[in-house]
Amino acid sequence: MNRITVICIVEGQTENAFLKILVAPYLGSLGIDFYAPIVGVGSGKGGVKYLRAEKLYGQIHKHLLDPRQPFVTMFFDYYAFPSGESKGWGFVDKIKSEANFRSAEFIVKKIEEELKRQALEKCSISNAAIRFLPYLQLYEMEALYFSDPELLAETFGDPSLEKTFYSIVQDCKGCEHINDNPVTAPSKRIQSLYSGYKKGRSDMAHAPRIAQRIKLDKVRSKCPRFNQWLEKLE
Repeated sequence: MNRITVICIVEGQTENAFLKILVAPYLGSLGIDFYAPIVGVGSGKGGVKYLRAEKLYGQIHKHLLDPRQPFVTMFFDYYAFPSGESKGWGFVDKIKSEANFRSAEFIVKKIEEELKRQALEKCSISNAAIRFLPYLQLYEMEALYFSDPELLAETFGDPSLEKTFYSIVQDCKGCEHINDNPVTAPSKRIQSLYSGYKKGRSDMAHAPRIAQRIKLDKVRSKCPRFNQWLEKLE
C-alpha cells in the first residue's frame, strides 16, 4: 500500500510536541506519514501572529509542491489569530464584524473558508484544492488537555486539581470552549492553578508529557471539532 503524507503547519513548539506524540503514531498505523513543521519566523520561532499572510501562503504552496503530493493542513487557534490590513489579515476583521452575532464556531468556519480561497487564489498546482485542509482550533491547544481532568491533575502532581479542571469544562460547556480571553484562555487557567506549567517541547515541558499519557480516543470524544479534523485526515 502506498503511504500518504500529511504536512501540518503548526503554530509553535507546544503544538509540535503534542501532535507528534499523540497523533502521528496513530495516523502512521493507517499508512499516513504525519509531519508538523512550525510556522517559520526568524530562526526556529513560531507564532502565526508574527507572520504576514503572504508568507503563510508561501509556506502552504511550498508544501503543496512537495513531490510526495502531500495533504497540507494547519493547526492554529482562533483565540490569537492575527487580524489587520497591514499584514494581510484584514479579512479576519471583516468576517468578525459581519458575523458578530454568530457563534465562534461559525466565525472560525468562515475564516477557514477564506484562508483556503486566498491561499489557493494564485496557486496553479493541480489538485491543490483537494490537498489543502485548513484547520483552526477555537481556542488554545491546551483546551485538549481538559478532556482528561484526572490525568491532567496527576501530571501536575496535584490530584486535588481534578475537580477544578472538571468544573472548568462544565462551566464552559466543553473543553473546546475554554476560552477567548487573555486571563481565562486554557493555558492561563492552567498557569493560575499550577504555576510550574511549561510550554514547549523540551523534556521539562508538559505538552510531550501529557501527550505520552493521554488517550487519543478520549480527546476525540470530548473535543468534536478536533475529532472532525482527524476524520478528514483519516
